[in-house]
Amino acid sequence: MKNIVPTVLSIIIGFSISLFALNSYSSESLKTNDTKTAKKTEVKKKTKASSKKKSEKKPESKTPKETNLGDIQGSFENWNKYTKENIDLMSTFVPIDDKGVKTDKGVFLSLLRTGAFIPVKDVVKGETQYKLINLEQASDEKIKKGISGKATIAYQYFRREGKKLPSYDFVDLKGKSHNKADTEGKILVLKCWFINCKICVEEFPELNALVDKYKDDNIEFVSLAFDKKDKLVDFLKTKSFKFSTIPEQKDYMSKKLKVKQYPTHLIVDSNGVILKMVNNVKTLTSELDRIMEKQ
Repeated sequence: MKNIVPTVLSIIIGFSISLFALNSYSSESLKTNDTKTAKKTEVKKKTKASSKKKSEKKPESKTPKETNLGDIQGSFENWNKYTKENIDLMSTFVPIDDKGVKTDKGVFLSLLRTGAFIPVKDVVKGETQYKLINLEQASDEKIKKGISGKATIAYQYFRREGKKLPSYDFVDLKGKSHNKADTEGKILVLKCWFINCKICVEEFPELNALVDKYKDDNIEFVSLAFDKKDKLVDFLKTKSFKFSTIPEQKDYMSKKLKVKQYPTHLIVDSNGVILKMVNNVKTLTSELDRIMEKQ
């Protein structure tokens, strides 16, 4: 009996130890499995989330040209706004025809005059390009008339470039003479305007800044006005304008220079050749800057 008791106790203790070890192993195994399961679940969640993000990713946005193209043909107001902000047919640009090929500016403007196209601005390697785009038949008829009108004036001004400035012998409000002999060897900047032209007068501050900018250069700034001397003298007492002003030049502007709208500005080189003929001070400034950089 004495021998049996130790044996039973030994069996019970061994069983207890085995049971404890088994429980510990099961618990650790469960923890490991739970960890693995959790990791797998997390990976699945991330993969699913990533896939969801990819599927929810917005399509690539269109280029401004593509986006604007439909808009600017959608209504006259849209076209007019786009044109005012982006297009100046009298400026220097690279003309691209409807086939995507670089062409002559005269040809480009002639095609625009038909009313079958609109120009769209692009900038390639720092150069401004205007590309011809077919005008949709469903577009507002006013767009066709508007672009045709703008192109016609731009074409007429373009045709004047490269030609000699018609002979002149001006005397300004202060009695100073301005003729070919006086201006020979100088760049001549001419402004065509009249007192009742609101835009013409609004340009004065920017034109004055241009005079100041090039005060040390060999440039003569002259304005040709419709109005009589007395009216101009009284008017210019109220408005600062640094151009030399010549009165009563309506005939010279309309018949000799073929001016079609006001204001109009001309840049004439030192040999009396018209380099640029434009209709706003912004383009005048950029064109004069470009010309002077080459001097």
